[in-house]
This record gives sequence, structure tokens and C-alpha cells, in this order.
Amino acid sequence: MFRRTVVVLAAWSACALFSTAPAEAQEPLQRGFSSVTLGMELDAAKLALAGDPNFRYRGDPDVSLVPGRRLPVIDAAGVVYVERGLFQFRDDRLYLITILLDRGRLDYFSVYRTLVDRYGEPIRLDPGSAVWENETTRVTLERPLTVKYVDLPVFFAIIDEGRMEEALDQISRDRFLDQL
Repeated sequence: MFRRTVVVLAAWSACALFSTAPAEAQEPLQRGFSSVTLGMELDAAKLALAGDPNFRYRGDPDVSLVPGRRLPVIDAAGVVYVERGLFQFRDDRLYLITILLDRGRLDYFSVYRTLVDRYGEPIRLDPGSAVWENETTRVTLERPLTVKYVDLPVFFAIIDEGRMEEALDQISRDRFLDQL
């Protein structure tokens, strides 16, 4: 009888621990990490990073441009739990934050649990990532241990522009081939 009770309690505990019942979101999605938020102007983000204890931001040496486009990127070394942060801008506004966390100090499951407790169950979950999203923001936890914050309206505009460029390239290619 004792053995059966222990087995039943152990099974019940495991079910409770790994339950996939959806949890209600406790908070709205954050639009950034620490003092840096999506939509910030480049200069405001530089000032925020300079005073942020999670980063060793050195100023303009940490700022570069995406090749082929004038899209500034700040690449700042991290402190303690953060290995580094990448902050991408478009039209002088921050639209993508990528935080690479220190795998020696944090683990995927702890970060995942924190995000579930804060935002509820993710809208998408697969072996490589978990995604939380609303109309304006996407927060993604990726393996091995990266958190991304994306400004969705800007992100979708970039995708649409890429499709337009592909369509124009195809038209140009077709016109060239018509000349042969």
C-alpha cells in the first residue's frame, strides 16, 4: 500500500511539474531589455547602454553599419549574465534587440520558466525556441540561450520591402531576357 501511494504521488507530482495547461499572462510583453526599449532613437539607446550595468558599452566603437545598407548596429559586451547584446536600428529607431546570455550562469529552462511565469505560455514552442507575441512585439527565447525582442510593424515592413525588391529584380531579369 505504501509503495503504491508513493508511486501515485510521484506520478501526480510529475504531471503537475510538466503540465502544459495554458497559464494566463501575468504581464504585457516587455518592449526591451533592462534600460533599452524598442523604438528608442539611436542616441537615446547609446545613452541608456552607457549607464546600463548589464553592458560594457564603449560608445561609437561599438556601433557599426550593416553592409550594403545604412542600418546601424550596436554590439555591446555584456556583464555577468549577459555575454553580449546586439541592437539593430532602422530609420534611427531600435527595432531588434538580441541578448546572448551566459550559459555558464543561466540555463534555458530557468529563462523559459521566468518568461512563462511573466507572460504565460508561448504561442509557439518547438525544440529550438519559444515565442511570445502580441500586435507590436515578439519575444523569442532561442537555444542555446538567446532572447530576442522584435518590433513587429518594423520587422514586417522590412520583409515587405524585401519582397518588393525581389519582384523588381524578377521584372528586370525578365526584361533583360526578352532582349535576347
